[in-house]
Amino acid sequence: MLLLFLSGAPQSLVSSLKDHCKAYTIEKMQKVFPDGEQYIRILPEAKGERVAVVQSLYPDQDRKLVELYLALEALQGLGIVNSELILPYMAYTRQDRRFLTGEPISVKALYLPLQLFNVKKVYTLDLHSPRVSEVIGVNIKNLLPHAYMARKAGINIDFILAPDKGALHRAQLLAESLGKPFDYLEKYRDRVTGEISVSSHELDVKNMNIAIVDDIVSTGGTLAKATQMLYNLGANKVYAIITHTLISERTIKTLEVSGLEKLITTNSISHNVTIPAWIQIVDVGEFLCGELLSASM
Repeated sequence: MLLLFLSGAPQSLVSSLKDHCKAYTIEKMQKVFPDGEQYIRILPEAKGERVAVVQSLYPDQDRKLVELYLALEALQGLGIVNSELILPYMAYTRQDRRFLTGEPISVKALYLPLQLFNVKKVYTLDLHSPRVSEVIGVNIKNLLPHAYMARKAGINIDFILAPDKGALHRAQLLAESLGKPFDYLEKYRDRVTGEISVSSHELDVKNMNIAIVDDIVSTGGTLAKATQMLYNLGANKVYAIITHTLISERTIKTLEVSGLEKLITTNSISHNVTIPAWIQIVDVGEFLCGELLSASM
């Protein structure tokens, strides 16, 4: 198997995938023209091999999507069909339906073109919506890494919470893995203003270590509100196990004020800020390669 790493793949994940996937890497040439357009050329030795393209679509999502499609067309030009994708983070997956009249279904707009390149399978981490595969008609292996992350972090958890009912499947899988109880918080988002409120429904978390499990944190506002509410209910420690952390300095400050004990996340994306000690980044290269290699057996 050959791995083609595009520019979005975080360097720590690139190194890990090289070590754990037991694969060779494809050489490529890339440049950007003065007008901003991209150019890529994949060297012909890739022809006839099983190829997995690795690209993480954050930050600079739009540019990296263009790079991905250029690479897939180049592979098709080399006679490679049914290539596989490793997209640790898939951007534009929050919108899998029209909530308001006039909105686009961003998942369809951005990923339906994958059908043009006969992509055999997409491996990704923790899609915001499990409906994505159905919407775009592409085989997606959606991997939930929370149990793997919890083991690597080595934390003691008594109770697991989803931030809303829609994320309950994440909490349930982690709870079953650890043999712990689980529940969810009540979250309401105003579709027009975007304002979010969080509440609980008779949760008894006194003196417990709580893990909040979710796919994405960006502004940190919702997670901060949930953390503060749990401390008000008597929780001992509040952890967050979040697959993708799209954080800024402002996010870090918001979560620090909340008293969050630790944020455990992955190297699914590149982090362009200084990471404080209370944020632990778990390498998921071994986790991804385990799935990729098992599929080839």
